[in-house]
Amino acid sequence: IKMVQKFHLSNKLKVLLVENHKAPVVTIQTWVKTGSADEVAGQEGLSHFIEHLLFKGTKKYKVGEVAKLIEGAGGELNAYTSFDQTVFYMTLSSQYVDLGLDAMSEMVGRPLFDKIEVDNEREVVIEEIKRSNDSPSRKSSQLLFESVYKNYPYNRPVIGYDHIVNNTPVEKIK
Repeated sequence: IKMVQKFHLSNKLKVLLVENHKAPVVTIQTWVKTGSADEVAGQEGLSHFIEHLLFKGTKKYKVGEVAKLIEGAGGELNAYTSFDQTVFYMTLSSQYVDLGLDAMSEMVGRPLFDKIEVDNEREVVIEEIKRSNDSPSRKSSQLLFESVYKNYPYNRPVIGYDHIVNNTPVEKIK
């Protein structure tokens, strides 16, 4: 049985620590309690878009620098958005835990949302939406959710709509 230690920080952030010494690695995750089901009309896909944007520079790290540092330390870094949450995660050698914690806190706590980077990333997300619309399995899954969840926000695609991603101003994203 793994022991879970729970901490509540002064900023109301909840921290869970689960120690496992089977391998000399650490996994750092940040779970944000918002996903596509929390979006109102006109915001569809913004959680997913913001997930992408948190990799586009912080007050401390330039664009691509967090990934370069984590991957340079032999680690992996990624994220995903679902209906109910957005999750950022990294796994790296435990000797780099301080680097990982710093990088994660910068990404989720101090993203830049630079207008040029936001506009560049719009194209990336719109291409992802187009690929999803062209995928028979994703399309059939979306149609199933639309028919089952007629009156619930689960009837919308997590990645949103291209017109929302394309037309939401940086100020609103911030």
